[in-house]
Amino acid sequence: MKPFINNYDDIMELLDSQAENVSWDEFYESRKHPANFIIQNDVPDENLVEFFGKGVPISSSIEFGCGEGRNAIFMAKHGVSVTAIDISSTAIENANRIATQKGVSVDFRCQNVLKECINGKYDFAYDSGMLHHLPPHRRITYIELIKSVLKPGGYFGLVCFAWGENCADEVDDWEFYQQRKRVGVAFTKERLVELFAPHFEIVEIRKYRNGVPDTIQGLDFMWTCLFRN
Repeated sequence: MKPFINNYDDIMELLDSQAENVSWDEFYESRKHPANFIIQNDVPDENLVEFFGKGVPISSSIEFGCGEGRNAIFMAKHGVSVTAIDISSTAIENANRIATQKGVSVDFRCQNVLKECINGKYDFAYDSGMLHHLPPHRRITYIELIKSVLKPGGYFGLVCFAWGENCADEVDDWEFYQQRKRVGVAFTKERLVELFAPHFEIVEIRKYRNGVPDTIQGLDFMWTCLFRN
């Protein structure tokens, strides 16, 4: 880390050093945590299935924090050209293997999207679980990223922890940096509106529905959101 703060990037780097916690390669290699997306790593989110069932014309999509590719593979099966990115090389290796087994083609990339350039414009951007693991200062970068990759009129789908469900850290942004171990940040509906309404049209914010056939289950502690550029 640099000894002095001279610009915006230096501030971000300093705050990054105070917030790093999860080793995602270790998470996917050990498989010690029985998270739903580990146990059910070949089925999509119900909100994504619902969105594609509405017949919205989507020819290209990009997914952030794709994990082992379950949602990216679902979109590719619908004839969409998919770019799917994750910071874990282990997750990407597993995703490529699963996609090959399923007979679909996805452009999987191991990349830190908050620090490396993403080129291209897409009809749809999707994030199932990345936002709530970002430190508060990186939400600025995140929103700039989403805006930069979406075509005019494009859609942005999001799944994140819901405040009040005892699933994640219920802390404000100042408290976040005082914690040593972090599960992830929970959001109220009002906070999601505050973050995204200045940048996108809000189409829907609701709780995840369990019991939908052929979709991942047990995520009713999550918000699902749909925004339009």
